[in-house]
Amino acid sequence: MKLIILSRRKIHKREPETVTSLFKNGLETFHLRKPGASKADIEDFLKQIPQKYLNRVVLHSKHELVPKYGLKGIHLTSRDRKKKFRTWFHMKYLKVKHPLMTMSTSFHSLETLIEGGSNYDYSFLSPVFDSVSKANHKGQFAKHNLSVIFDKLEHKTIALGGVEEDKIEKVREMGFTGAAVLGAIWKSPDPLAKFIRIKNLCLQQSTVSA
Repeated sequence: MKLIILSRRKIHKREPETVTSLFKNGLETFHLRKPGASKADIEDFLKQIPQKYLNRVVLHSKHELVPKYGLKGIHLTSRDRKKKFRTWFHMKYLKVKHPLMTMSTSFHSLETLIEGGSNYDYSFLSPVFDSVSKANHKGQFAKHNLSVIFDKLEHKTIALGGVEEDKIEKVREMGFTGAAVLGAIWKSPDPLAKFIRIKNLCLQQSTVSA
């Protein structure tokens, strides 16, 4: 089962160091999401990550840096999707520069997921469970078995929102391809140990699925 870690929202001095330790211990995909961060801020973060791991990083903004640093891909926000022509043109340009670039986005309803999900390599659906990092951000999908819907989609759907250790089995049972984790990692006193436990649980669920 796929495991994705999202960054903290704000710049944190030691975060690149922690992310590097996650990569060393098997993290395959890291989403760098810093709303409001400047291009210089994003580049400073990337320069603190060993080059051999940069092909595991997905950017939520400053997408033009993806080909420059050989990153894994881009993530489009709902605001990006609303700028249809501008975004389409920009994505075509980036694909020419970096053909192996992945594209992902986030949806917050099954209707929008079904309508637009096929345009992406994978999508986040959120919030699935009550958020760990946002107070009063309640889960909307935890009571549903979504596997029937997901089986008809052409791309992977990742559970986001309130994903903790005790939710990993539930994520698989609901039909998700994987889990995206944010608050559970960054609110932990030991993010690396937390990641390793969640990663091992995802590997166990992959065995069950197989």
